Amino acid sequence: MDGNAIPQEIRSFLEGLINDAGIMTLDDSEREELITELFARLDSFITATIIDSLPQDKVDEFIKMSESARPQAELQAYLNEHVPNSQEVFQNAFVQFRTMYLGNVNTSRQLHPSTTTQPKQPDSTTT
Repeated sequence: MDGNAIPQEIRSFLEGLINDAGIMTLDDSEREELITELFARLDSFITATIIDSLPQDKVDEFIKMSESARPQAELQAYLNEHVPNSQEVFQNAFVQFRTMYLGNVNTSRQLHPSTTTQPKQPDSTTT
């Protein structure tokens, strides 16, 4: 997956998520890799949310449309037609993903405190 293919508004959301998680010590390459990985997870999460929100008789059609790489506008129009309150479904999915991710980061820090990624502190010793 090409990192440049991530829409700017999604990239901003993911960068904010990384910052909110307190992951500050990544170099540019590691940060880009994390953004790409989070984008793939977010995409899967939103797809699952959409499938759960679609009427059962529309799921197969939507999956076929997605797999055939239909234009985003066409997929959005389909969802607007078949998912009640589709914008609310998307907004809730983003909130749920954020909550889940930050919760997982906090749980990981509690289980493995020595391996957490914390902001680097300046060295306060003098020579």
